[in-house]
Amino acid sequence: MSDNKSPWGSGSGGKNSGGKSPWGQGSSGQKPKPTGAANSDKVIQDFKDRFGVGGTRRRAGGPGGGGGPIGGKFGPFGLFVLVGLLMLLFSCVYMVDQNEEVVVLRFGKFSRTSASGLHFKLPSPIETKEVVKVTDERSINIGVNRDNLMLTGDENIVRIAYSVLWNVKPGHSQAFIFNLEDVPRAVNDVAESAMREIVGKTDLEPLITDERDAVASQVQTLMQEMLEEYKAGVNISQVEIKESQEPRQVEQAFLEVVAAKQEKEQSILRAQATENELIPRANADADKLIQEANGYKEAVIAESKGDAARFTSIYEEYKLAPRVTRDRMYLETMEEVYRDADKTILDDTGGSGVVPYLPLDQLNKKKQ
Repeated sequence: MSDNKSPWGSGSGGKNSGGKSPWGQGSSGQKPKPTGAANSDKVIQDFKDRFGVGGTRRRAGGPGGGGGPIGGKFGPFGLFVLVGLLMLLFSCVYMVDQNEEVVVLRFGKFSRTSASGLHFKLPSPIETKEVVKVTDERSINIGVNRDNLMLTGDENIVRIAYSVLWNVKPGHSQAFIFNLEDVPRAVNDVAESAMREIVGKTDLEPLITDERDAVASQVQTLMQEMLEEYKAGVNISQVEIKESQEPRQVEQAFLEVVAAKQEKEQSILRAQATENELIPRANADADKLIQEANGYKEAVIAESKGDAARFTSIYEEYKLAPRVTRDRMYLETMEEVYRDADKTILDDTGGSGVVPYLPLDQLNKKKQ
């Protein structure tokens, strides 16, 4: 206004200004700030100067060297964006260890599997990751702190305690995460089912003596087949039977049965030892008798052949001189008959005047 009658005073701030501002008049024509407000502004300004946001701190090089304050280009929102970008960068980069596999999900759906090494993904929540320990052994103990009773193939009851070691198969992390809701529980159920099936086909005595390792191997094979059907992505590395005993209620009776069976086995062994001793001896005696019989047979046959040959030769002689041969045969026969007889035979055809000579001394010696 030209008449300088404004209620706030003259706006020119000249010397001849006659109006007065209701806030008073300063050197620049501005209203003076209260003391409390000035202190608050000072605190805010110190904060900005310290962090370089919207303050008057200059860049290196002196006044005008950088063309403005450091924080003038960013401000609080710029810092927030910078921190967000750093967090976003860290969420896109991840490292996978040697014993791990990472399953990357895109909006909750399977995207890919990452092996060991440095990998990148889209920021969360677009892509998220699930870390799976693929080489770590996990164990399940069944029947260790309780009586786990099962029915055997010969309709007996046995108490079984065993442990199962398993791990995630490399390259099957997707199946491990998605195909089963509770993999450890599934492995536990499969272990109990497989053990009951194998025990139900095995007798009690071999199960508690020398067939434990064979039963454990069969259970491991059956568990692996069942989990393959479920596509669980699990590998059963070992099944170990820690205890296979009779129920505690019948333990004493079972010990008596075992003792009786051991006595039976010992009796069988003793009988087998006696058999092994007697049978060879009887076979030797039989062989000896057979050999003696064969020798007797050969001797009789040879003697018969000799007699036949001798008869044939005598017959040939008889045909040439029948009387002489007949007399000779008669004399030889009589000699053979009376060889040991204590008799003296005189021939009355020798003549009446002839006195026979008898060797009495020789006859007496022979008698004695």
